[in-house]
Amino acid sequence: NMKLGGLGPDYETIKEKVKKLKLQKEYSRQIKEYNMKNITVVQRLPAKAQVSSVSRQKALEYAKKIPRPKTFIPKQPEQEVKEEVVPQAPAGPTLPPLPSLESLWNRHQKEKELVAAFKALHIL
Repeated sequence: NMKLGGLGPDYETIKEKVKKLKLQKEYSRQIKEYNMKNITVVQRLPAKAQVSSVSRQKALEYAKKIPRPKTFIPKQPEQEVKEEVVPQAPAGPTLPPLPSLESLWNRHQKEKELVAAFKALHIL
């Protein structure tokens, strides 16, 4: 006597699963109640000794008197700064002179060689 699968939901197995879940929840509730009644109070760690406000004030005054280290800001070389500066168009009718095509071509060739070197070293 085997029952093969049918078309539609099997209400009998669903009811069994729901009943099983209800029993599990009831059991867990009973265990929780039992544990709440029988738990002994765990001794807590002793509280930290409170630092007096006088010592804190002394520490803050000492911290104010200590000289702060100076921050080091590296300066950029002049050549790099000159290349990064983008000339802005003046309000008048004249435009700033554009770099020559030859200088741009030389720069392009140098950067091309650098990229090739990096690729050879597998950096890029």
